Amino acid sequence: MNNEAPASTAALQARIADLEQQLKLSDEGVSRLAERCLGLEQEVQSYLAAHPQNEKHTDSPALLQPTLYFDAGFGFSEKDTLTAPDYEVDELTGVVIATFELPVTARALRLDPGELPCCITNLSFSDDRVLCRPANGLTLPSDSTLFLDRDPNYLLDGVTHFPAGMKLGVSYHYCPLETLADKPLFNTVLEGLRFCQKTRDSEAHHIAGLNDQIAAQQQAIAALQQQISELHQKNAEAEARRQAYETSLEGVLNSSSWKLTRPLRRLLGLFRH
Repeated sequence: MNNEAPASTAALQARIADLEQQLKLSDEGVSRLAERCLGLEQEVQSYLAAHPQNEKHTDSPALLQPTLYFDAGFGFSEKDTLTAPDYEVDELTGVVIATFELPVTARALRLDPGELPCCITNLSFSDDRVLCRPANGLTLPSDSTLFLDRDPNYLLDGVTHFPAGMKLGVSYHYCPLETLADKPLFNTVLEGLRFCQKTRDSEAHHIAGLNDQIAAQQQAIAALQQQISELHQKNAEAEARRQAYETSLEGVLNSSSWKLTRPLRRLLGLFRH
């Protein structure tokens, strides 16, 4: 930009006109930029309204906080839950470390690593006796679990009861799936996994139905076998009675009285004819 003083009034007026033109063009550019930003914001709002499932919730700590449910004899409920007061989350690696202390003796425990669909790896507990199994997730190789739906949870067992005052430490690597929701390839794979899970659940339901049919058929077979056994028993009793009758008849026919009265029976037979 030329900052030298103009040599004449005409040059000064030309300079002012040039600056006014530049300012006008600058204002028009700012207006177009503001309109473009407003349009983009409206597009984002429309997209989120049409696809509420794609809205990110990973900034909400409550949705990522580990929770422990304990069954004190009345089943699992929202009243019987524990949150670790000093749980740690490494935002770079996704490692979560938490410690829970049971207020009462519990029959069973349930661990909810968060409220979002996620992938859990490297899950471990401070007590080696504690075993876990995913209640609503897919078990993957390398001890990983994929939870495709909200409210992922593990059922914990391995001991008959968990005493009051027991401290249970847990650590795992937590990867919420919503952080990858904008990637088309990931969404395609995720839909495929969900389809596989639905297929597996449908097959499991079908297998359960077949098992029920098999159990009913086995009961019918057992009832038939019981009837056959009873018929065999009745047949054996009838056979025993038949043999007893035959033995008794043979004894009568071979007796001396039967032989001595044979002429009399023949004579009676002649009179009857």
